[in-house]
Amino acid sequence: MNSPFIYILQPDSGENERIESDLRSRYADKYRVLRADTGGQVLSALEQHRAENDSVALLLVGQSLPDMPGAEFFSKAGSLYPDARRVLLAETKDSETAITAINQLGIHYYLVRPWQAKNLEHLDELLEDWQAVGQPSYMYVKGVMNTHVARIRADSNLHVAAEIVALSGVSDLMVVDSSGGFVGVLSEGDILRAALPDIDDILEEGGTLDDAYQVFLRRGAELSHRPIAPLIIREPITLLPEDHVAKASAILVSRQIRLLPVVKDGRLLGTVSRANICQAVVGTL
Repeated sequence: MNSPFIYILQPDSGENERIESDLRSRYADKYRVLRADTGGQVLSALEQHRAENDSVALLLVGQSLPDMPGAEFFSKAGSLYPDARRVLLAETKDSETAITAINQLGIHYYLVRPWQAKNLEHLDELLEDWQAVGQPSYMYVKGVMNTHVARIRADSNLHVAAEIVALSGVSDLMVVDSSGGFVGVLSEGDILRAALPDIDDILEEGGTLDDAYQVFLRRGAELSHRPIAPLIIREPITLLPEDHVAKASAILVSRQIRLLPVVKDGRLLGTVSRANICQAVVGTL
């Protein structure tokens, strides 16, 4: 995929080279930085980009354009790329034009001339916001996670846990407290291991697999009313809804985990599995 565009639209001035140099130094690894002198040039380019399905992330526009009013440019550019971050390079801080542009034309920010390198910090924030909004939802955990999650209260017993596993068909239960706060994860494997007898010992003593299975059933019945608390994984790996899907995929594969909880501010929001990611990615191809 081609890198998104950043446009500098500024009538020829002594600052142009410095602005372009600063933006290229900062963003050239992720964006294509281009400079133009007239609004018509940029609008023609935007129409071409739209026809080719290119992305435009930011428009840094001088207050005075030689070929059209700034209001006209922003209106036309906004209809072509409504998500692009629009920044006005104003002549003075109290410029009526700047205030009007912000209030009426949806300008995201305005900077005051002369250009200063610290302005890049404001552009960083705008571009981060554009990335978060502009990227397809399936690129982030919140876009692929399953919100219908099998939950169990932390004060439940193993009998309740086994019932939930059987009814939901999931391999891991998300454990919450009485107020819905995230506590940890209860694994189906941990439930089985709690009841599973040492088959090798039974066979060495002359027993059979059927004997071992009967021990398994008996031990399961004995454990059914014991609390799940000792088996809860209290500090599992978790994801944030804003995490990139690539991060989730790497953890799931490298740690050989089937399911990861999505937690924010102590609240369980959902889970992400390998199947969730595969389904989301394949569905976009």
